[in-house]
Amino acid sequence: VEQMLAPLSAGACVVMRGSEVPTPLELARRAAAQGLTVINPPTAYWHQLAADRDALELLARSVRLVIAGGEAMSPAAAREWASGPAAGVRLLNGYGPTEAVVTCTAYDVAAALPEGAVYVPVGRPLGGRSAYVLDGRGEPAPLGAPGELCIGGVLARGYLGRPAATAQAFVPDPFSATPGARMYRTGDRARWLAAGELEFLGRRDHQVKVRGFRIEPGEIEARLAEHPQVRESVVVALDEGAGGKRLVAYVVGEAAADVLRAYLAERLPEYMVPSAFVRLEVLPLTPNGKLDRRALPAPEGDACAAHEYAAPVGDIEEALAGIWGEVLGVERVGRHDDFFKLGGHSLLAVQVVSRVRQVMEVELSLGAVFEKPELSALAGQILRLQLARFDPETLARLAQLIREPGVEGAPSMEGGG
Repeated sequence: VEQMLAPLSAGACVVMRGSEVPTPLELARRAAAQGLTVINPPTAYWHQLAADRDALELLARSVRLVIAGGEAMSPAAAREWASGPAAGVRLLNGYGPTEAVVTCTAYDVAAALPEGAVYVPVGRPLGGRSAYVLDGRGEPAPLGAPGELCIGGVLARGYLGRPAATAQAFVPDPFSATPGARMYRTGDRARWLAAGELEFLGRRDHQVKVRGFRIEPGEIEARLAEHPQVRESVVVALDEGAGGKRLVAYVVGEAAADVLRAYLAERLPEYMVPSAFVRLEVLPLTPNGKLDRRALPAPEGDACAAHEYAAPVGDIEEALAGIWGEVLGVERVGRHDDFFKLGGHSLLAVQVVSRVRQVMEVELSLGAVFEKPELSALAGQILRLQLARFDPETLARLAQLIREPGVEGAPSMEGGG
């Protein structure tokens, strides 16, 4: 609604992304070719864009404004943006839940990011909006003190067919002079900074945001509990670097990861299916018998995987395994491992494509990662792209060497050849 209707109402042209997520370089090329001046990506995608200097150099030729929102923005990435090739491109950090009709506050990042900031502020209320940070009694919290962020002004009507939930979240606004005014209780923690900016501090409950989607882990746990081979489970969102998160399910039971993944895929949206499943004998508990979330082990690959580990074969597979390990945050990647079953998703696939371009000097398409998610298969695609750069005479000579085993200097075609 915001990304389409706001520019149209201002007389601007709206260019749709399309069905596939472009790599940062592809986006920059498209911006330059079509003369795009404003880009509005999710924060998770913006983190990938901010890390690609080649894309930023090209992007800066036409784009004057980037508006990111949906998740917490990394201060380190924001500082790199302000000092890198895109320093002249204005960057806004937007905040606003759907209930408050999307964006309701914004912060000009490059202009005023405080030195040493742990969080990137979300700024001040936009026109027609008001923001309150309230303590447990519903009173305004003192400057610098955390409280619940509530939004007044333009709001949604409520939740369709859920009057109780509407009454709980949309409450009378005691600070407004407008009769019948309401405010929305976001459930987010925030505080006011001395400069008059809002700083987002996270959720008041266990609700999390992963790749821009708001998720209740308890809903996933409830579905897992319905599986006959699951005795207990807990789902958490773990940091994966650059401000992103991924869902990990810890399961007590006999079900394999592939079985649980397929089971949940039939019952939940794709973004709610955990990217990794870790099998445990028991869930760790604190001395007073409560779940000890801090004691949950970090996932190593996919701990419920059905196949045995097989080491990468050949230089291409080894290099690709290193890239996957770096991007996914796993120590060991096998040649039969599936990128998405190791915790990958579309935004991380964009990062893989960028790293392959930097390390192997190959323009791998994002679609290739989806079509060939197994490491050995994707390595084979990279090899074919490398061979395509040779002239026909060289290729003929290579083919002759391959057909003549034992010829000195014959190349090894292990690793996807």
